[in-house]
Amino acid sequence: MKRIVCVALIFPMVMGAFRLSNGQTEVARSRKDGVSQKLALTDTVVVKSELAEGFVDPLKCDGSGNFYLMTSVDANSGIRKLNAKGDRLAVFVANSASDVDVLVATFFSVTPDGDVYQLAFLRKSKDRVVLVFNKDGTYKTHIKLDTDFTWIPSEVAAFPSGDFLVTGLRNNPDRDVNVKLPFTAIFSSSGNMKKQISLQDDKLIEDLASSGDSHVVPPTHPLGNVAVEGGQMEAGEDGNIYLMRRMSPAIFYAISPGGEVVKRFFVDAGSADLSPIAMHLSGTRIAILFRNPQTREQIIKVVDLSGKKVATYDDQHINGKGMLGSAFACYATNPAERFFFLFTADDGYLGFRIAEPR
Repeated sequence: MKRIVCVALIFPMVMGAFRLSNGQTEVARSRKDGVSQKLALTDTVVVKSELAEGFVDPLKCDGSGNFYLMTSVDANSGIRKLNAKGDRLAVFVANSASDVDVLVATFFSVTPDGDVYQLAFLRKSKDRVVLVFNKDGTYKTHIKLDTDFTWIPSEVAAFPSGDFLVTGLRNNPDRDVNVKLPFTAIFSSSGNMKKQISLQDDKLIEDLASSGDSHVVPPTHPLGNVAVEGGQMEAGEDGNIYLMRRMSPAIFYAISPGGEVVKRFFVDAGSADLSPIAMHLSGTRIAILFRNPQTREQIIKVVDLSGKKVATYDDQHINGKGMLGSAFACYATNPAERFFFLFTADDGYLGFRIAEPR
């Protein structure tokens, strides 16, 4: 499944009210979390050696300030690794995996050591695999996800141990029901499923899909579930992996290497029309980009690793158009708080925009 940044381009919808697991109802409302700050554009870089007419979700960065981006999910295009000047450092190409026949390669994550884990779907097999690359772009291995049911993984992130967390949608055991079920599990470095994880809001998401609720099943994607497929996942410096479900408010889980849900919290944009489409971790903070796909209004909420609000930032608008765009690539807090966005410049060249609070 191709996921284009922003994800809302694939699954356009307006996020209205939905019922939380504790029985409360979240309704559309004005922002009530204090005065928002503005982001000011501080630098723009156009890379004349790189073409990028569009971007495929996700966009990532590492602790050294390098960017990782895809423009296609085919097996030949690969993930490009660029430094902040736009110099190409490596390419992670799915078809370099000579021991498997990859049809498409989708969501990926980057470890603190720079290794890349990427979900891949094979041409002549229903096996689901994770491709692992060294930080220089060379192919290391593939890991078959050992399950006894058919499913579509959506996101992956690795723990320092080599185990990794995967979430996605599995086929319903009831063959008469087309609604797919949220599925999350930890797999070992050899692909064995070590622990299936039941998340508190899975039943809510399943029920919304069963009812055809457009929060999770838009008309353009009737057999999917955007709360799961449009989510995000990144490893934190505290050793946990942070999984975001694409709901409004955004639902977060911090999952430990042992498979325990050690934190669950909501991040509310202040309006149910704003949907979370990207998130990045930096140190002890998480930055989430919320966007209204209809009006293109967007804000960034910054919270700590327990969901406590740190700041809210609005995008500057010029002639009714947002300054930054929706391709949120990186969030940095050291030495200063900065936000990095990608864009397509004239003649299809890749561009970087850097914004700071003002």
